[in-house]
Amino acid sequence: MADDYSNELNFALFADLHYKKGMYIASVDDVESILARANEAESDFVIHCGDMCNDYLGSRELTLAYLENSYDLPAYGIYGNHELETKGNDMSVVTPLLTNREVVWGTPDGKIGDGSIAYYHFDIKGFRIICTDTNYSLNGETGCWEHNLPASWGAPSKNTKANSLGGAQLVWLEKVLNDAADKGLKCIIFSHESFSGVWSRSPDTDAVREIFRKVNEKSKKTVIMAINGHLHTNHQKVIDDILYLDVNTVRNGLWIPRREDHYTDETFLFVDYDEEGREVSRKDRLVSDLWMSGQTWYYKEPLSAIVTVNSDGKITIEGKKSNWYADVDPKDVRQGVSDEITSGEYSI
Repeated sequence: MADDYSNELNFALFADLHYKKGMYIASVDDVESILARANEAESDFVIHCGDMCNDYLGSRELTLAYLENSYDLPAYGIYGNHELETKGNDMSVVTPLLTNREVVWGTPDGKIGDGSIAYYHFDIKGFRIICTDTNYSLNGETGCWEHNLPASWGAPSKNTKANSLGGAQLVWLEKVLNDAADKGLKCIIFSHESFSGVWSRSPDTDAVREIFRKVNEKSKKTVIMAINGHLHTNHQKVIDDILYLDVNTVRNGLWIPRREDHYTDETFLFVDYDEEGREVSRKDRLVSDLWMSGQTWYYKEPLSAIVTVNSDGKITIEGKKSNWYADVDPKDVRQGVSDEITSGEYSI
């Protein structure tokens, strides 16, 4: 059995920060704000659901702020589809920067190895936290599952079934969940792509839900939550006695694949850092100077949530409401996107 059992777990949650200097409005200050909220809530840990950083090698200041945070909070994260986007950011670089704590990796010996296996789990207070990697796709020529490659933000163009767990990870997931059921642990699964099927779905959704069903049939209320980012949407739904959370983005409220000159003379505080992550300067810059702002509408305040779960299956989500940055509201194109993470209470 796992050590340190408690009736209640509290964690801070966020998704899709998309930090890269000069690209989006996201800042280290946003992360500091999320960490401060987690500390005030006395969270057991903080976790992001992928797309934390579009350039880890060029963002020492971000990894310092998150992994070496001043509150000594355990910090975890998973791969989004943008984690390897910038040249030089291969898995040997990024995987060690997902967490500042010891975890059990999905390798045969549970060690991090060369970083090419980035899914893992850890146990805390009678719960098992399972962090997956939905960045596999199927090479039809070889029949092999391949991870997204460095200097890319998606599956190789020749491959199918993008945003999957892949065969080996599905086997691992079932094994880890059955082990949790045998030990009486409640499980919370984190992914980047969604298994809820509300706005989008991983090709493995049906297989994953079948694993959840079998495990919960074996031991009731083993799998209680599945949480994802990626979609930049705000949605919560109970399906087959499991709460699925689509977690809204921190700041990048809406992205569209066409240029819109919606920011003109609006400014933001730009903080520059040297290669060691030391702050160099702070100054106002035009939002329109950011090279993705013609395609992006931002939130004013960073979004995160505090989630409290007890062993009886009661789940409380303390969300957050923001506004559109500089009151530039994409109401004509946003199609239901909302500037909040909804609060809620559920009994599983």
